[in-house]
This record gives sequence, structure tokens and C-alpha cells, in this order.
Amino acid sequence: MYNSDSQLSSTQAVNSKHPFNVYLTAGEYVKAIGTQDGYFPDFGHHVANEMGGVWLHPIKLLDGFWLRVTDLDRGISVWSKSDEYITYPWGNAFHYDHGLGHIPVAIEREQFAPEHEKGLVVRYDLHNYADRPTRLKLELLARTDLRPVWFSDEIGILDGAKDIVEASTNRVMHAKDCDHEWHAMIGTSLPGEQYEIGEALFGPEFTSGQGCGVKFETTVTLEADARLSFHLFVAGSYASKQECEATYETLVREHARLLVEKKATYEAIRERAELKIEGESLFSDIFSWVKWNNQWLVQQVDGIGRGLTAGSPHYPWWFGCDNSYSLQGVLAIGDHELAKDTMRILLDNSKKQNGNGRVVHEITTMGAVSNPGNTQETAHYISMVWDMYRWTGDRAFLEEHYTYCVQGMDWLLHEMDPDGDLFPSGYGIIEIAGLNMELIDSAVYTAKAMQSLVQMSLELGEAERASQYEALADRAIQAINTTFWNEEQQLYADAVASKQDVLPKVEFLISMAEQNGIQGYREYLEHQLTHVQDETVDQGWLINKNWVISTPMESGIADRAKGESAIRHMRNADFIGPYGSYLSGTFQQGTMTISTGVHAVAEAMYGDIDAALDLLQRMNGSFSRVLPGSMNEMSPDYGCAVQAWTVYALMVPTIGHMIGVQPEAHRRSVTIAPKIPTAWQGKDIQLNRVRIGDAWIDIQLRVEQGQLKLQVTNESQWNIRVGWQGKTYMSSESVVEVSMA
Repeated sequence: MYNSDSQLSSTQAVNSKHPFNVYLTAGEYVKAIGTQDGYFPDFGHHVANEMGGVWLHPIKLLDGFWLRVTDLDRGISVWSKSDEYITYPWGNAFHYDHGLGHIPVAIEREQFAPEHEKGLVVRYDLHNYADRPTRLKLELLARTDLRPVWFSDEIGILDGAKDIVEASTNRVMHAKDCDHEWHAMIGTSLPGEQYEIGEALFGPEFTSGQGCGVKFETTVTLEADARLSFHLFVAGSYASKQECEATYETLVREHARLLVEKKATYEAIRERAELKIEGESLFSDIFSWVKWNNQWLVQQVDGIGRGLTAGSPHYPWWFGCDNSYSLQGVLAIGDHELAKDTMRILLDNSKKQNGNGRVVHEITTMGAVSNPGNTQETAHYISMVWDMYRWTGDRAFLEEHYTYCVQGMDWLLHEMDPDGDLFPSGYGIIEIAGLNMELIDSAVYTAKAMQSLVQMSLELGEAERASQYEALADRAIQAINTTFWNEEQQLYADAVASKQDVLPKVEFLISMAEQNGIQGYREYLEHQLTHVQDETVDQGWLINKNWVISTPMESGIADRAKGESAIRHMRNADFIGPYGSYLSGTFQQGTMTISTGVHAVAEAMYGDIDAALDLLQRMNGSFSRVLPGSMNEMSPDYGCAVQAWTVYALMVPTIGHMIGVQPEAHRRSVTIAPKIPTAWQGKDIQLNRVRIGDAWIDIQLRVEQGQLKLQVTNESQWNIRVGWQGKTYMSSESVVEVSMA
């Protein structure tokens, strides 16, 4: 099993297929993003060419840092480029040997961002492996670039024309943006006194931005087999020079302690909701890494809050849609504080931006909202509030969010549903131009939100309101299973609209298909159009067979017979590829961990648990393909190198369905109803330190020849209900032991 000192590595030879592999060094404040050769090339489109470097959101501190090594005896000078990159849960390492040419020196570089400090710590260790002394000149260069995050221009926060850099000492530099109280300090324990500051001072990469170069230089003789170690420290502040200086002093004085604390944090994450499956070490190890990946994406910003961002390096801010999925997985792995913190950011910014129940789509770390919210995410947020309450039992949280949930449902059913069919209009998860109709995901999650509001209202003593929501939910579910159902293809439709509303979009949809090399799409759409006689009547349209047609099954909204049929008709090569579920059954050109995860939950709910595991195993096939220890947003090797909703994709099917944990923290009760895949039967399975409310339980189980043997350590003596093949068993003993055939 992996622990917090575990490592996964890659070499340049292994990764030659993907020469631009990024890494992430993450604390809750600072994120460092470069490439696995140890460099910091310009890349990115949100802030053009600026998404890498060292960030203290909402500002950038550095474009990067580099080390040049010169062998004075041999006359060889190189900017060090790593031969091997290593991911640790708590940080990263780079090994340099062949990248230094014929210089007989090996370098190890190790770096981490302390979890709760606004800084970065980098340690270099040089080893002279020659049999004689080697004289070296070392030049450690950093490039400042104090600038704001994406979308700041739109709210009037502009990057200053330059960074002003001054020497605090000959080994510590202070940088300030000329127009803002944005500060960075760069310093080193590298021996020597020489330094240089200059706007035209660059390392091996000419980076964009309006920053300044700083260089520390020394000459040193390493005896045979001798070593030299030194640190680079980077501190920042978006408030004051004094705060920046205090952080810098803490890094210098306490970096050893901060690393010990960082490792302890990641060990605690491993131990919480720890999965062990006999003979399935790879699955269990990936399970641990996904939990660690989740922590990498936590971002604190003073004055805004702490929450789970969507992905690195391209989406390092907060999303309503992404977190409505991701936080389901976060709850399952027991990080209730992170889930609450993130929901508070969504609530606060939705109130500020909209104030009418609509939940925002995208919030930058500067506090700017670039999109006030797609239809689906308001509904999804409402259900997320109820999920939070089921896992945490936090009544104050429920009361805090309930009023906005009621407002949100009112917004969905009035402003967004003018025809009153209970299918809100507008963009959903699939943000494709033209698909702003009555979409399946918006309809399904609205019905699910109604069901959630029934439970919330009852819990808060609003019986009459609960009755109204229950009637609406019944109507909505019936309408979904009637209007969205395509009998011919035995699938749920992407959207509901009249023929007269679809016709203006046809040529655009066809052109999009043709641009992607899809043959026969015109004939496919025209076949649907010719079967519609009345152009004014709403009906379901299978436009692209987008992955969200799994949502009726994922949410439990589908009629049982239709849901089972739909999931069977999606269990084929039209919908499933080597790494999971395609984003579109028509286009078959992209796969995401979220499309695969939702499909896996749908299989667990209405289909075959073996098929659900197959989807997860396909998804896991992308593990470490680009960034060792992580799965990319787009499987297997595209998009964000770390993506938050992967925690949903792996944890909800595994914990919620295969192990079968169904919490009711508000009732001090837990149901465990396992669905064990065939491949795991006959094996010992453990899920330890599962957190529900203020209780922690350990689950051990084994299924063999149809018999379940289960033991639950239940020190809080909650009500444990075990479900197996139509039978139930209940107990509140501190140790619950069950044997059921």
C-alpha cells in the first residue's frame, strides 16, 4: 500500500510521446506548475502564456526558476534539465545527471508548498561523483511576474507595467508590482555574495510577462564524492510587504517542521476512507492517489474562502457544476470541512452575483464571476445540499442553505420554465453553442432537486411545502420518462424541443459533425426530422447522444424498465472506449473521468456492477499516463493534469455502491448494502475510517458463493442497517457481525 512517502516517477524517455508534461506542487495557498524536465515554459489560454509558474492565487509570483551549472575546469556550461521526475503526495523531486552533459555532478531537486503558508520551498543537493575535485560556478535564476488571475481585467484589476525588485540582502530579493500591494520575496542559502537584478535577465526560457530577473551566483569546489545542499525560498503576499517578510522568515526558519507537518497531513488523508482489497493493490493505490489529488486542488484565498477548485493547470478556480459532482466524492472520503467550505463559496458568490436562487457557474480566485450560472447547476446544487446533510448531519448548514435552495427552485420553475412543463431551459453541462434547450441533465437534476427539497422541508418542519415539492417531483419524473424517452433507440434523449425550434440549429449541428469527420450525421438528423408531423409539439431529440443521457439512471429518476433498457443499450462500443465513456455516442472523440463516473453510477443503479467496475478500470488505465500519480481531465492524456471531479468518478461508485455506504447522519444511521463485482468476490475487502457525521466506522466484508460476511466497527453505536439480496439486518452494537446468504 502507498503511504505519504510513496512516489511515482517518469523519465524523459518514457514521456517522449508527451514532451509537454506538467506537474503540480500544491499547498492550500501556493501552486507551482512547470514541466517534468524542471523547466517553466509559457503556456495556457485563459491568461495567455501565463498559466504556469508559481501562483499565490489570485496573483502570480514567478514565471519560474532555473539553475545553470558551469564546470570551470572542463569549460562546460548547461542549464540543468532533469532526467527523471518524481511525484510524491506532498511534493515533487527532479533528478539531473545526463541532462548536465559531461559535468560529473548529479543533482537532486526536491520541492513542496507548505500547506498553510504563502510560500514554496525548494532544496537542491549536488553530488560530485568524480574521483577528483570539480570546480563549479552555480547560477540560480528566478523570474518575477506579479500579475492577477484570469478575468481580472473585466473587473478593473490590471497588471502593473513592471515589477520593482530590490535586494534586501545579497541573498534575498523583494519584488513589488508597481501599482498594487502584491509582493514576492526570493532568497537562497546558496553560499556566496554575487547577485544580479535586471528586466532583461532571463534563464533558458524567454518567458512572457512584465516581470524582472534575479540571479544568485557562486563559485564552489566540490571534492571527490562531496555534496553541496542549498535551498530556494519563495514567499508572497497580496496584502502587504510585512506579511510577505513574515512568511519568508517562517519558511527559512521552519521549513523542516513544515515538511513534517505536510507529510502528516497527507498520511491522515490516506488513512481516512482507506480502501484495501485483497489482490487488487493497484485499484487501492489509485484510490489513495485520487484522495491526494483532491487535496492538491484545494485553494485558500484570504477574504474569499477555501474551496475545491476544478482542475490544474487550466481551471484553478471554483465551479458550481464541477463541485456539485466533486463534493459527492469529497463527502465519501470524509473531508466534510472542505465540502462545507466550498459550498459556502458557491452560496456567498451566488447571493452576491444573482441573489435569486441561481447558482453561479465560475468564480475566479479574484472573486469575479464570469458566468452567472447554467441551468443545470442550480438544480444540482440543491441536491448537493441534501447530500451534505445526509453525510454530515449539520443542521446549521442545512438552515444556512435552505432558503437559497427554495429560491433556486423558484427560479428554475418560473424564469427558466416559461411553458410550465417542469423542464427548465438553457445551457446545461454540455456547453455547446446551440444546445440551450430543455436538456436532459437540467430536467433530471431539477426533478432530483425537488425530491431533495421534500426531504429538506420535512426536516425543517415545512410539511406543506414538502407536499408541494413531492407533487411537483412526481409530475416531473413522469414527464421525463415520457417525453425524453426514445422508444425506437431505447435511450433517453439529449433534449426536448419542437421541430420548429430544432430546424434553425440543424445546419450548425451538421457542420460541427462534418468538421469532426462524422459521416452520415445529416441523414441521422433528417431521419428524426421526417418522423415529426406537428412542428409545434415538443418531443425528445437524440442530437449527439451526449454522456448526460446517463443521468436519469445515475440519479435514480429513470423508470426501472426503461433505465435497465437504456443502460443495456449504452453498454457497447458506440458509448464506451478504451478509457471509459465517450462524451458523445455520436462523435466518440473524447472521454472524461466525469462521463465515465456518471456512467459507472448509472450501471450500479440500474445495470450490472461488473460493468460499473469495467468502466472504472478503463478510467484507471489513464492513471499516470501524463502526470505520475494522477488522471487527466480528458482520458487518457489531455486537458487538466489533475481534475477534481475524478474524486466523484472513483469514490461514488466504489464507496456508495460497491461497498454500499448510504449515510443518514441526521438520524445517526448508516445503511451498508454492498454490490460486490465478480472480480472482487472471494477476497477480503476493507474500508476503514469512514466518516459519517461525528462517527467513524470500519467496514470489513467478504462475499463468497453468494454469502456475505460483514463486520462493522461502530464505536459510536449508531444504527447499522445491512442490506443483502433483499434481506436486511439491523444492529447498534459497537461491533456488528453479519453473515447473510
